[in-house]
Amino acid sequence: MALAAPRAIAQIDRPTPDELAAFDAFADSFLTERTIPGALVALASGGEVVLTRTYGLADVELAVPVSDSTVFEIGSISKQFVAVAVMRLVEEGALGLDDPIQQHLPEIPSEWYGATVRQLLTHTSGIPDYEEIRSYDVYRFRLTPEEIIQIAHSRPMDFPPGTGWYYSNTGYVLLSRIVERVEGQPLGRVLATRIFGPLGMTQTRLADPEAIIPHRASGYWVDRTGALINRPPTETSSTLGAGGLLSSARDLARWDAALDGAALLSEASKAEMWAPVAAPGLEAPEYGFGWELAPYRGLRTHRHSGQVAGFTAYFARFPDQDAAVIVFLNRYQAQSWPLIERALDTLVPGLDPPE
Repeated sequence: MALAAPRAIAQIDRPTPDELAAFDAFADSFLTERTIPGALVALASGGEVVLTRTYGLADVELAVPVSDSTVFEIGSISKQFVAVAVMRLVEEGALGLDDPIQQHLPEIPSEWYGATVRQLLTHTSGIPDYEEIRSYDVYRFRLTPEEIIQIAHSRPMDFPPGTGWYYSNTGYVLLSRIVERVEGQPLGRVLATRIFGPLGMTQTRLADPEAIIPHRASGYWVDRTGALINRPPTETSSTLGAGGLLSSARDLARWDAALDGAALLSEASKAEMWAPVAAPGLEAPEYGFGWELAPYRGLRTHRHSGQVAGFTAYFARFPDQDAAVIVFLNRYQAQSWPLIERALDTLVPGLDPPE
């Protein structure tokens, strides 16, 4: 299916010079106080980045500043790409949302039988989260799918499939494997040929410590004394589509635009993807297929945060305003919400006052 070109840039309100100066001062102070090496904040509309603010260093040891071309690991924002890949296969009749997952992955533990593709997408499968069991350090190691399954299976099911909601990265590793099985090729190649290539997302790909990736930011953390330390890049095999992608502000702007119209999915498929999940006896957590859906201060949003062992990221679409906000930080556990909220206050018109 041919993908449509990005739509025209909308006329959106932009911050005044004084508002930007105040935000820059806040951001500089925020990074210094929290020992965050670098950050990028961007506003996108119409498939283009219309405003970018960059701060600090993409690589501390080489003193490379963050630029508008810097590529960051995006953590769980990756899940929405897997969700779209799944929905395209559903539209083509190659996969069913209510297929039991053992139909595509017969090697899974029998305890997981009966969980469906839909339940993996919505975190209602009850399959335990292997990251929670092994912590973010799990992303530093090369793991086989069998090893990830073994880690997750070391804990009993959180609940019977479809009877609860609990965030599980294991579900998106399994979805990645299902996509690979149906397509007959690795996930990175599927995403490149199905999504990234047609959209011109030339800076988005699965992470790989050994690959030469132009403009890649280094990831950091702090030790127990508060000193900045290096964190190794994420291993592709340890996370796949659960949290293994790198991207740039420009590429996420193109992704945002492609999600409007029928470039990637039909309106019916998108409505299903962006419908809050429901399960018996469960108050809807306002989560769809790889997207958080709760309104933000009066505005409709599709959004997700991301975190891996060297990076924190945030991507929020405001479809009624034709705007998207992107925040990248190259530090793990950065307590980033104050910066994200200040960015949203500065860049998105129409927000209700904070409570």
